This record gives sequence, structure tokens and C-alpha cells, in this order.
Amino acid sequence: MTVKKTVFSALLAVMSLTLYIVEGMIPPVVAIPGFRIGLAYFPVLFSLYLGGRWTAYDTALILIARILLSALVSGNITALLFSLCGGTLSFAAMAVMHLFIKEAWGVFPAGIFSAVMHNVGQISAASFIYSLSVFAYLPFLAIAAVVTGTFIAAAVWFILKKPNRIITKIKNLV
Repeated sequence: MTVKKTVFSALLAVMSLTLYIVEGMIPPVVAIPGFRIGLAYFPVLFSLYLGGRWTAYDTALILIARILLSALVSGNITALLFSLCGGTLSFAAMAVMHLFIKEAWGVFPAGIFSAVMHNVGQISAASFIYSLSVFAYLPFLAIAAVVTGTFIAAAVWFILKKPNRIITKIKNLV
């Protein structure tokens, strides 16, 4: 990675961290424990579907940096476990979808599938800490994930659908 690409990757990681913190300040929209909009995944999904010289490896580094920084900022080890489990499954879902659908519209199935898998990962982590009864929340979280995943994907798609000079320069960072 060049310095420019490293700096832009760091900016995306910090953007993701900032969105994570801001989202934590938003009062619950739905009365489902563990529900979040998933704003922190916007920069991650953006970097995966950016194209050009950006790879899934670059996206994974951005996600890992955000997860570690959010655990450091919050000081919560349990949150680190939840984020690692959810983030790993979410990234795997995004990467698999990106392998099959590289076009800009592919961001929609990737966003939705990754949001659902993020909830599966977090509920799995919660089942180790609490009990298997937390899986009762999964259907409700999955429905909410389809809505929020679509929302995040739409935001990424609107940015990527009309390439401009800035997006083109970012794509071609080595």
C-alpha cells in the first residue's frame, strides 16, 4: 500500500468509528435488544464495492481497525467479542457476494446479507455469554437487518452510481 491509500484507508476506518459512536448516541428506534442501524458499515461496504485497486483485503483491514478502535474507545471487552463475531460473519457475507456480483447494484444483496449475518454472529456470541434463549431475538433482528442493510446499501449505491473525479482518484490509489 502506498501512503495515500493507507491514509485513505485510515480515514475510512475513522469514519466508520465515528459513525459507530454517533449511532450509539441515537436512542433506540425499535424495542429490540441489540438493534442498531449499522451506520458503521457504510465505509466498509463502500470500500469493498469501490473497485479499481481496492481489494477485499483492504476492506478487511478497515473493518478490523474499526472493531479494535471501538473496543478501545468503549472499554468494553464484551463489545469486542460481539463486534468480532458479527464483523467476521458480516465481512465474509460481503466478500462472498462481491465475488459473484461485482457491479454497483451488487451492493444491495451484499448489504442485506451482511447485515443479517452480522446479527447471526452477534446472537451466536451472546448465546455463549448468556443462554441459547437469545436466539429468540434473531427473527426480529433479521427483519430489521433487511431494512437497515437496504438503507446502507442504497447510500453506498447512490455514491458509486455516478462516478466523478474524486471517486475515480480514490479507486486508482495504489
